[in-house]
Amino acid sequence: MQKKRISLSFLDPDQWFLNDQRETVLDTLVKNGIPIKQACINGVCGVCLTPLLSGEIDYAERRPRGLNEKEKESGYFLPCISTCKTDICIGKPKVTLR
Repeated sequence: MQKKRISLSFLDPDQWFLNDQRETVLDTLVKNGIPIKQACINGVCGVCLTPLLSGEIDYAERRPRGLNEKEKESGYFLPCISTCKTDICIGKPKVTLR
């Protein structure tokens, strides 16, 4: 199984991590010490809302209920229930840990 790259555009300098396709984007971020707020981890609350700048993610059979149409159109996604279909680049999560 091929790993995908998650690039973080909001860090200086930019950083990236490899994502195992069996783990969510959120799992990879947390495992690598990236401060991102999380709550439900099942796509309902929307707390982990993050901009997807490039690439494709996959929700599989999960539904991103915590994401409204305006957020989708603005390019946001929910890392808690998504995996990488391709290499991706993300922006700063909407809510970060203090």
